[in-house]
Amino acid sequence: MIDNQQKALRVGIVGGTLGCIHNSFTMSTEKVFMDAAGNNTGNLAFRYAITNHIASEKIHIPWSSDPSWVREVCDLLVLPSSNQVNPGVDLANRANFVEAVDLPCLVLGLGAQAPSLKSQVKLQEGTIRYLKSIAERSHRIGVRGEYTIDILARLGIENTVVIGCPSNFINPLPTLGEVIEKKFHSVEPQRLVVTAGEIAASLKHVERKLIGWMRKYNGVYVCQAPQYFVSLARNREDEVSQEQLTKLHEYLQHRALRYLQPRSKFVNFLKQHLRVFFQADAWLEFLSTFDLSIGTRLHGNSLAIQSSIPAICIYHDSRTKELCGTLGIPHMSTNQFLAVRNISEAIELVSFDGKVFDRNRAKLLHEYKNLFLKSGIAISDRLESLARSGAVQISV
Repeated sequence: MIDNQQKALRVGIVGGTLGCIHNSFTMSTEKVFMDAAGNNTGNLAFRYAITNHIASEKIHIPWSSDPSWVREVCDLLVLPSSNQVNPGVDLANRANFVEAVDLPCLVLGLGAQAPSLKSQVKLQEGTIRYLKSIAERSHRIGVRGEYTIDILARLGIENTVVIGCPSNFINPLPTLGEVIEKKFHSVEPQRLVVTAGEIAASLKHVERKLIGWMRKYNGVYVCQAPQYFVSLARNREDEVSQEQLTKLHEYLQHRALRYLQPRSKFVNFLKQHLRVFFQADAWLEFLSTFDLSIGTRLHGNSLAIQSSIPAICIYHDSRTKELCGTLGIPHMSTNQFLAVRNISEAIELVSFDGKVFDRNRAKLLHEYKNLFLKSGIAISDRLESLARSGAVQISV
């Protein structure tokens, strides 16, 4: 039973970082990427958002923490989440931790991972136990979309509500969508940021086309994973094996892309264009200097939206399609992207409506704020101000 007494709660934010990895320049890529960023720097986006939305006392709780210590220093656990409803992982260790700590939980941004929104998901027993353990300790679980709700319902978990992703509420401007719509229809972009995607055979033609656009529009290639890609972005070629470099070269090169051949030119090209970030606020500031973001990474494009620039996400699985649909981020399939001839056609295809985006964002924020309030967590003034503005939009 969750106690909602009016006392100042000590909130434990579990896992990863609080959205900012300090002194990252002193760390090896393995340490900063695996231990701090959780194998994907995109995780910094929603962790940064949650940290800045909570006004209550915050304590960082690693998953390896002693449960008895956690109970001493915390009254409630906040679990920033992503695609943990995933058949490819076994979360038995996390289930053990949640059960041993046995504190009330607030779960934010939980989503499913599958090839498409029509896919059946068969989860491992440890993951099922984890999901049930957090559900038993939560008023309601904040999830990414209806697809995730349906999967959880089949497990008997029904205390869920759609909130999308906390990163949707970083920017305090209630008319963010209208600002972005105007930029979508202004002059053709002069500077382009491309979110470097997964290294997957199904995406190689997408990435090759994106690199061509990036070069044409004076762009950069912002990576989130895998580790050796991040090493190259940090100019730490000594951390990358020749096998990994060869694999990446073969993946991205194309006979038409002469500037990627030979491999020495390829490495120089990466050094010139690759970027990576370990602080969400620095990432946001950097993105604000561009005209458009495009690529297959959800959080890279979500941060672009929050920095007030247009973005187009190219979806390739249930995770990206569900969250793009929930948040209203402009999106298209990989096949649609490969069919368009230029950026103008891509922008025309997504047909972004700023007012619709803002109303949808306000409705999601209403549910998001209620999760904090029902858990007894004080929210920041900035989130409260955005919520008040959003309430006006909903009533109009």
